[in-house]
Amino acid sequence: PSESFLNGVDQLVKDTKDIPMVIFHCRYSQERGPKAARIYEETRNILHEPSEAHVLRGGFHHFGEKYK
Repeated sequence: PSESFLNGVDQLVKDTKDIPMVIFHCRYSQERGPKAARIYEETRNILHEPSEAHVLRGGFHHFGEKYK
């Protein structure tokens, strides 16, 4: 959830260090998803962890429409 994301992002980066790609999204990936990906990337760079952050284009709404 976006409300608690900042409090847990350090742990999320540590927990995903062995996962090469982390995908972020929100309903349309216009605000919350990209913001979370940016924060994740900034934290990842500070902690020197290897995972990359990406944003699901079109968000979960588009994904659900395309892959019912």
